[in-house]
Amino acid sequence: MKSLNQSTVLNMIRLKEPISRAEIAKLTKLTPPTVSSLVAELIEKNLITEEQSTSSTSGGRKPIMLRINYSAHYIIGVYAAAEVIRVVLTSMDGKIVSDFSEDISELPSKTEFMSMIKESIHQVLNNTQIKRDIILGIGFAMHGLVDPDKGLAIFSPHLHLENIPIKESLETEFNIPVIIENDVRALAIAESWFGQGQGVTDFICLSVARGIGSGIFINNEIYKSSFNTAGEIGHTILDVNGPTCQCGNNGCLEAYSSEVAILSRVRSGMKNNHDTILHTWLKNGENELSIKMLFEAAKAGDQFTALILEEAGQSLGLAAANMINLLKPSKLIVEGTIFEEGEFVLSPLKEMIEKYTFKSPHEDISVVCSNLGKTGMLLGAVTLVLQKMFKTDECL
Repeated sequence: MKSLNQSTVLNMIRLKEPISRAEIAKLTKLTPPTVSSLVAELIEKNLITEEQSTSSTSGGRKPIMLRINYSAHYIIGVYAAAEVIRVVLTSMDGKIVSDFSEDISELPSKTEFMSMIKESIHQVLNNTQIKRDIILGIGFAMHGLVDPDKGLAIFSPHLHLENIPIKESLETEFNIPVIIENDVRALAIAESWFGQGQGVTDFICLSVARGIGSGIFINNEIYKSSFNTAGEIGHTILDVNGPTCQCGNNGCLEAYSSEVAILSRVRSGMKNNHDTILHTWLKNGENELSIKMLFEAAKAGDQFTALILEEAGQSLGLAAANMINLLKPSKLIVEGTIFEEGEFVLSPLKEMIEKYTFKSPHEDISVVCSNLGKTGMLLGAVTLVLQKMFKTDECL
């Protein structure tokens, strides 16, 4: 009970800082002596600081206000995707103090992958003077299917790896607690702490890159399901007779609207569309086809690329509308390069949601772009550790 109360006080300070002891007691319904005792212990642990209030109480006395000491401890965040490994060291408010990334050019073996992760973490640690004993933990955001309880990456489709013992391997190497989560669920957690999901009890985070995933936030908590596999919107079926997805099924959303699928469709369609500006841009093999190039072509008036981007947005919007009809979130947060390059994908997505969601007049479901981007995956990894500290006291 003491640990729970201490965590409650610490989290209340985080949410309401600067805040007085009296206000904490009022909001938490803990007795003033209990709050004073807990605050004294938190100050002793260097987790909170005191400052004089600038305003007086009704009796004329200025209360002592409390804040979190965000530099008391640090967290390592890791984001592992098919094309890059990125590691950061942050303070407890998510401020990055050390950052290192390594591109993945060839598919690594399981051993090679873990060696790259370990070396990247060592690089971040070697680039700072922060002592190891004030690092609370390592949060790990991994694409694909993961088992957070076992600390295992069950299946990484884009890396073609299975059953990677991330938690065991890293804890043995660094002697620091490790928490692992799916990258898009981690992103949703980051949005709830640092991004567009702050103060929102129910939202969906939709991420589009080489694959498509979603993080479902319900009643202020990330939803995982009993199998830790919730949110695989990329493998919901739009058409059973549609194109083959890498998962083996036909007509998955990912086969229509992922970056890989969009580029594949453009390459195929260019054979019968000789008027597209892409032929000129790709002439003599001087440039490589990219998502950014497609948006540049669409902005230049290229109807071929604009239509493909529009149809990708429609597919995303249809899948999102179905998800919204089931879960009724108040907000949809979208993340990915295809949402950052203009309205070619975002507008048709919003139009499909507006057309195909069943809602009562009082319902207002907003669609917004993430302001965290891929850094959100890292901040989500960091937040996995912060949640343990502020909610369960396990890291104190």
